[in-house]
Amino acid sequence: MYEIQTFPGGLAFRFSADLTLLDRAVAETVGFLKAQHAGGTLFDVKLLLREALLNAVLHGSRGDPLCAVTLEVRAAEGRLTLTVADQGPGFDWRSGLSNLAPPEATSGRGLTILTLYADDVRFNASGNELTLTKAVPGLRGPAAPPGGGENDTRSTPMHDIRIEDGQTIVSPVGDIVASVADELRARFKEILQSGDGPVVIDLSRVDLIDSVGIGLLIAVHNSLGKKGGRLVLRHVNADLAALLRTMRLDKHFQVETA
Repeated sequence: MYEIQTFPGGLAFRFSADLTLLDRAVAETVGFLKAQHAGGTLFDVKLLLREALLNAVLHGSRGDPLCAVTLEVRAAEGRLTLTVADQGPGFDWRSGLSNLAPPEATSGRGLTILTLYADDVRFNASGNELTLTKAVPGLRGPAAPPGGGENDTRSTPMHDIRIEDGQTIVSPVGDIVASVADELRARFKEILQSGDGPVVIDLSRVDLIDSVGIGLLIAVHNSLGKKGGRLVLRHVNADLAALLRTMRLDKHFQVETA
């Protein structure tokens, strides 16, 4: 199930709790915001949108495609409001917001990202509805009809895995997000089983990494550390570098900016 409705200044989505449909909703929303003259890379908006929807799909709905997730996108002058709801029982968001994940943890960063990147974060009492507001330069309110979604830039299978000077260099294509995490995890497992040397991930073609992707990188780092190896992230864009610094992960593994 995937339904979308338009209204003046916004979009309303209803879709099955499925990561592929999550990717589609993100692409549709970004295309709409660009049509509303939103400026910049929209890195913050895409990250917030992904984390809010991940919470609904993976945690609220437990990935059950029979459950529905809703998203409402409202654009005003210079301000964006996102409301995400799921059919789950909710959770203790108060406790979640007060507990930060330690650097070595492979999960638990989604709520931290929401509070750091949104201007305002509000849950309903039970925790199965979330409203985020974010200032977006150039964004206009109700006027032009929504534009088509941006090209879907979900990650394709990792390629160009090569060995240079004793290092395994991996070059992903596209964003490292939840919908491709299982496939990437399998590829990294193969790499870790085949050698003990350093692993370099070339991020020159990666724009965004969500909390699931961050957890995957930390798991790789932890596995390498047990074998005396290390993880290096190379050609990291400015937005990603800022995210990793904010999460204190630049102290956990080596981050080399573009």
